[in-house]
Amino acid sequence: MFVWRELCLVVVFAHALGCGGTDRVEVTGTTPSAAREPGPVYAIGTAIFGDDGGRTVYVTLRDSIDVSEVTFDDAREFNGVASFEAIGGRLFVADGEAPRIIRFDITPELRWEEGPALGFDAYPLTDNANFFYQFAADEHHRYLPFDGSKRIIWDPTDFVIKGVMEDSALELERDGLFLEAGGNRNGTDYGGGPVMQPFFYHDEDWYVFGDRSSIAVYDPVTHAETSVIDAPCAGLAVASRDEAGNTYFSSWDYGPTRALYGLGPAPCVVRVRPDRTLDAAWTTDLRSLTGGRYAINFRYLRNGIALADVLHDEEIDADFSTMVIDPDVDDEVWTGGHFHLWRFDLNAGTAAPYDGVDIPGLGWTPSFVDGRAFLFVPHDFGARTRVYELDAQGNASEHLDVAGAASWLRVR
Repeated sequence: MFVWRELCLVVVFAHALGCGGTDRVEVTGTTPSAAREPGPVYAIGTAIFGDDGGRTVYVTLRDSIDVSEVTFDDAREFNGVASFEAIGGRLFVADGEAPRIIRFDITPELRWEEGPALGFDAYPLTDNANFFYQFAADEHHRYLPFDGSKRIIWDPTDFVIKGVMEDSALELERDGLFLEAGGNRNGTDYGGGPVMQPFFYHDEDWYVFGDRSSIAVYDPVTHAETSVIDAPCAGLAVASRDEAGNTYFSSWDYGPTRALYGLGPAPCVVRVRPDRTLDAAWTTDLRSLTGGRYAINFRYLRNGIALADVLHDEEIDADFSTMVIDPDVDDEVWTGGHFHLWRFDLNAGTAAPYDGVDIPGLGWTPSFVDGRAFLFVPHDFGARTRVYELDAQGNASEHLDVAGAASWLRVR
C-alpha cells in the first residue's frame, strides 16, 4: 500500500501543478510575436522527478494548447510539491516548500509579473497550501482544509485571509480510525452552490478503512457546515459532476484487496442529487457492469460517459479464500498492472474496457478546457505524460507527449 500511495503522489497532484521562474518556455509549433493584444493564456505545467526523490515543477505560458512539443529551457520553476490555479485571469502558485500562495499577473506578451504572497504560517498546515485540497465557493471564497474538519476561508480576489471555520459534526476519530479529508482530486467546482467535501476514516498505516465515508455540505454564503451526508462507501475521495448537477464520489486510496479476501466492503460510488441528498437507489459498486470486478477512481466526464479503473483480479495468482491478506498479493493488486481502464455509459447502463488509450497503471486524470475534454495518462511512474483528446462519445486521439507529470489550465 505504501508503494501505491507514493505513486499517487507522483501522478494525481498533476491536476494543479505549480511553477515559478522568469521567462516563458519555448513551445515548438508556434512563433511568439514581439508584442500582442491581450488574448487567451494557458499554463502548461509539468513536474520532473529527480533520482533523489525530489521534484521540480515547471510551467510554460502559451496562447494555445494546440502545441506539438514542450521544452523547459527557460521555464519558470518551483521546487517541491508546488501547485497552481487560475482565478480571475491571474495565476496563483502555492509554494511547494512553504505555506504560502504567490499571485502573478500575465502580460499580453506572456511575461510573468510577480505580485504579493499570502502566508498561511499561522495555521498548522503540513508543508504548503496546496491547491489539491482546496474548494472554490465563489470568486471571493476558497476553502483550505486543515486539522481534520477545520477550514481556512481566504479571498483570492482581494488576496486576504478572511478567517477560520471550525464548526463540524464530524468525529475526528471513529472506532479507532482517524478522520481524513479526501481533497479535491478532480478540481471540482461547485459553481457558487454549496461546496461538498468528502471525508473518510483510516488507521495510521492507511491499511484499514472505515466502511462508511462522510460528505460535509457548506453553506455558500455563511460557509457554515449545514449537513453531513452519511455515505455507505469506504474511502470516498474523488468527486465529479454531471450536467444535471449530480455529484459522484468514488474511492481512491481504498482499493479492492480487503474485499477480495472477504475482509471488507467492495469499493463503491455514491451519487448525490442537486438538492444534496444521497441517491440511495443509484449507489453501486459497479460489479454488475464489470463482470463482477471491482472498480475505483470513477470519474464522470460528459454526455453520460464516465471512466474508472477496474481490477482484473483473474490475472492475479492468489488464493483469496484464506481470509489472511498476503502483503505480496496486496502489492501485486496495486502495482502489477492489473487495473484496466473501463468506459461506462450511464444512459445505456453498460460498461466495457476502454480501448485506444495506453494506460500502464493507475493515475490518469481528466481535464476540460474551452469545452474540450482531455485525458492525461502518466507513463514510466510519472517520467512522461501522454495527453489524449476525447470526442463527445469518449473516443480518444493522442494530442501531446510531454516529459514529467503534466497538467494545464486556462488562465484567461
